Amino acid sequence: MSAEAMLAFLDASSPESRLRFRAASHCGPVLKGIKISNIMTAQEGTWRGLQKALKGSSILCVLLSVHQGREVILLYRYKRLQSHLENQQVKAFLADCGYEDFSVAAVIIKLRRRYAGYVLSGQEFPHELGIILEYPVEDVKGFIENRGKNCLAEKYWKVYHNRERALTLFARYDEAREKAMEEAAAGYPLYQIAVEERKET
Repeated sequence: MSAEAMLAFLDASSPESRLRFRAASHCGPVLKGIKISNIMTAQEGTWRGLQKALKGSSILCVLLSVHQGREVILLYRYKRLQSHLENQQVKAFLADCGYEDFSVAAVIIKLRRRYAGYVLSGQEFPHELGIILEYPVEDVKGFIENRGKNCLAEKYWKVYHNRERALTLFARYDEAREKAMEEAAAGYPLYQIAVEERKET
């Protein structure tokens, strides 16, 4: 969808349509079932509308923070996140960040607390968010070690290892995002845009 078509659609849309389109734009890969989670930033009050719009789908959403009228919202697929958190490399990274309980609920509760500390008190950014968003562990480590510089590629995240694999994933994410946006513009409700839970990891 071109930028011009996107702007024209948003100008003529109802608040519900704009929410649907914004979610598709920011979270297309998780809606289409090829990514565990995505985050989106929106004006305060969006989270509850998003929860309602996703009812009946396999996707849950939690509020990571509210600050200065803006919400940061995490959309995720519970079963796939649960499986991801059982990965030994993921567990090791989270343990280094101070996590002891690797259940979905415990990880999200601690992440929310740490993210709120970052937003409200200027504490260190919780780099484990990248792990929750399914960025490769080696790329999250590379980001930390390089302070965000010297990456091999950059789009959905900054890539420090296996550039070819990342570019292939980026293309898949682009395709999913475009499909979700087209369906949102056509009037599909979010719970229909969101595909059923897949077994792939």
